[in-house]
Amino acid sequence: MITRIDDCLSQRDGSLWMEECRLADLAVRFGTPVYVVSEAKLRGNLQRIQAAFEAAWPHGPVCLLPSLKANLSLSLRRILTADGAGCDTFGPGELHAALTSGVPPQLISVNGSSKDTALIERAVAAGARITLDSPRELDLVIEAARRHATRAVIRLRLRPDYAGLDLPSDFSPDLDVATAAGRYKPGIPAEQAIETGARALAAPELRVSGLMAHLGRHSADPRVWRAMGESFAEVIARCCQAWEGWRPGELDVGGGYPSPRDPTAPDGAAPAAIEEYAREVAGGLADGLAAAGVDPAGIALEAEPGRGLYADTGVHLTTVRNIKHQQLPFEWTWVEVDTTEMFLADLLIEHARFAPMAATKTDQPADLEADLVGISCGFDVLSARAHLPRLEPGDVLALLDTGAYQDACAANFNALPRPGTVLVSGNTAEWIKRPETVDEVFARDVIPERLR
Repeated sequence: MITRIDDCLSQRDGSLWMEECRLADLAVRFGTPVYVVSEAKLRGNLQRIQAAFEAAWPHGPVCLLPSLKANLSLSLRRILTADGAGCDTFGPGELHAALTSGVPPQLISVNGSSKDTALIERAVAAGARITLDSPRELDLVIEAARRHATRAVIRLRLRPDYAGLDLPSDFSPDLDVATAAGRYKPGIPAEQAIETGARALAAPELRVSGLMAHLGRHSADPRVWRAMGESFAEVIARCCQAWEGWRPGELDVGGGYPSPRDPTAPDGAAPAAIEEYAREVAGGLADGLAAAGVDPAGIALEAEPGRGLYADTGVHLTTVRNIKHQQLPFEWTWVEVDTTEMFLADLLIEHARFAPMAATKTDQPADLEADLVGISCGFDVLSARAHLPRLEPGDVLALLDTGAYQDACAANFNALPRPGTVLVSGNTAEWIKRPETVDEVFARDVIPERLR
């Protein structure tokens, strides 16, 4: 009997499966801890998000620019490239990854704050679009374009004020969304955007292709996303009015859309479907533009899903090493496993709740309540008071929804080598990122001769 968890994961005969691979078998074959990603789920998510935004934006073409920071695996990036997706990059490493993965330069947004001359030089030479974060970067791009005797393509990253977004931010519950977003550093301040754009439009070395804004995962409430679109439209309209005769060729609404099970939701509530978020942000943008006298017809829409694209494509497999129980001073149980919060960074950064499931014994009652804990010297609580079947050393657990950010943010605390990543495609599985070794953890160390 097969019980579907989603279109990638299922339970069969007491075991957990990804596509046509039994996860407990992968744990034996590849070892644990290990990240495991579904190729079919990644492709399916991309298609669904693309279709959602196309349906919500009938005014022009739609292009997805998945954020590379969400998952740095080059094989996954090649899958997305083959399926027609562009890419949002932040910093020289991510631009290198995008270019070496075959992303067409015209589909790359070189984003991020405090870009240096070397990064801008490479972006201009490659023909990638540069999303300006400050007036300072404008001068650097003009100089680079002159040196390369080319016309660089730029966009401006704006900072809408998100007026009226007084719902609490999931990132900072003591702040409302508007205030929390206003404290986030990227983007050109509103009082500088008009002048920066005017200078850019007057520069023969540049072509200003569009505008961009990014709210981030402050809330899963669809109303927030409509307000994001409306606030972005308001600042776009001001720019169009100030830059007489200019009209954007593309508008990038950024990312931050929650993943389907949304393990970062503070209240654990399920989010809306991606189709609803697309309708709200795109609808708010289109309505806001029309109300301000800017016709959206023919304008391309871009979005940068990261967490919403990758998260539910992956699980993190770990093996039980020990089960510890105490009676005094109070009764408590710990299930000790061979991974750590250092390999699941959103436990610390986003206070995520990655649901643990037994890779076997899925048909047994979950009558064991215990803290699932890792191998670092910290508290390392992976799941507090988890409800699990009766486990033994050697049993394998899967932590769900770990496909976004966890591998990309993994750290070497306690000199722990970072896990590798396995890609599942149907009934096949293979390494796409090998596990790190202890020697590699210390490979950057240089010991002066006098200390040898």
